[in-house]
Amino acid sequence: MRTILAIATISIRNAIRSKLVIVLIAFLLLVLIGLPLTIRGDGTLTGHVRLLLQYTLGLAMLILSVATVWASCAAISSEIRDRQIQMVLTKPVQAAQLWLGKWLGLTVLNGGLLLICAIGTYAALQWTTRPSQLSMEEQQELAKEILIAHRPIAADEIDLSAEIERQYRAARERGEWPAEIPTREVLPQIERAVRAQANAVAPGQGRRWTFNLPRIPPSEEPLLLRYRFSTSVFDMEPIDGVWLVGDPARPDRERIEVEHAQRTTYTVPFDPSALNANQTLTLEFQNHNREPVTVIFNPAELHVLIPQGTFLGNYIKATLLLMIQLSFLAAIGLTAGAFLSVPVAALASFYFLLMLNAGRFIGRLAAREVHLGHHHAEPGLISQVFAAASQVIYSALNLLIQPVYAANPLVPVAAGEWVSAGRVGYDLIVKVVVYSGVLLLLSVWHLRRKEVALPT
Repeated sequence: MRTILAIATISIRNAIRSKLVIVLIAFLLLVLIGLPLTIRGDGTLTGHVRLLLQYTLGLAMLILSVATVWASCAAISSEIRDRQIQMVLTKPVQAAQLWLGKWLGLTVLNGGLLLICAIGTYAALQWTTRPSQLSMEEQQELAKEILIAHRPIAADEIDLSAEIERQYRAARERGEWPAEIPTREVLPQIERAVRAQANAVAPGQGRRWTFNLPRIPPSEEPLLLRYRFSTSVFDMEPIDGVWLVGDPARPDRERIEVEHAQRTTYTVPFDPSALNANQTLTLEFQNHNREPVTVIFNPAELHVLIPQGTFLGNYIKATLLLMIQLSFLAAIGLTAGAFLSVPVAALASFYFLLMLNAGRFIGRLAAREVHLGHHHAEPGLISQVFAAASQVIYSALNLLIQPVYAANPLVPVAAGEWVSAGRVGYDLIVKVVVYSGVLLLLSVWHLRRKEVALPT
């Protein structure tokens, strides 16, 4: 352990001597000071605060990520290139100790810089939202929507399998889908259409959703409904509607009139007394728009928000997730640097980082069967082989990337949504213990195989 700590200390000292840390701090201070003064939101205070949280710390994270990849790629690769590693590995220093020391040094360095960024962003947030600059209404709006941790609860899923199957068979019988197009291509499209229809509210009609909420402590604070919708017309005219909250059998259920534009996220408070004894909540939207327009809700963007913690606790967990991501990037760069020269290692690491950010898109490709044939002709052998090979490649990439893919944790924090401790623990185990451990073993195997300490 002393050897690992010694290598980590030397790595940190070398970074400081090379003025890399000073340059990084200068860039980060420029972001922390300059960005909050220049960003403009949608004209609302909540929009400005969301941009402050996402873009300030997000841009700082981008700078740290690029610096981490480059520095980690050079940490071992440059020593191999300059033949300095012969002097290290001929001493009683094992390859694993060298890798862990370099990784620990980069992690500590990143931790310090990220801490500066996190504290600076939080200070900018506190300065922007100081009570002397806000009205009581603005303070309450921030405390209700952003400066808190809410857990989003989705509506109960409707079983539409029978309707999807019925429409699939009817479409096949009518010849809308040629027989050579596989079922895996047809069903997702029919399913999307059926689900959109099930969550559409026609003019003058209503639609109900049921939410099963966990038990929460009694409180006078309102619960929140957050939603986003689209319409059957492509304009931004506000839609008139009414939310009815509570048991449909109750004549006194809460009535909330809204006038909202499509493709915009809205948050509506309602009385928690609408919950019944089983913690079940019924919400109904009635389309009262003057013009005949169908309102279409996406269940993935329709949530009831319940209090789950404090904003500061949520912010700390998001910062830990960013720290874990930087540690994982350091492991990727160190392993790439053990195999390749610095420029090639950096290019390979950035490419893998791009794949990580495209994890959701790759997942969709892996779940989709590639079909290259014509409607009225059987696909040729080359097309079939290409389709099969593409499917294998996407599935392999998905298997590799999905365990370490994670959405930006700053997005839920800026929306006042809860970041769970389980997510932090999962990322710590998968990215730092499992994947970084595998990368360590690969690096050790390659360094031993190269026999870098032998004369050439």
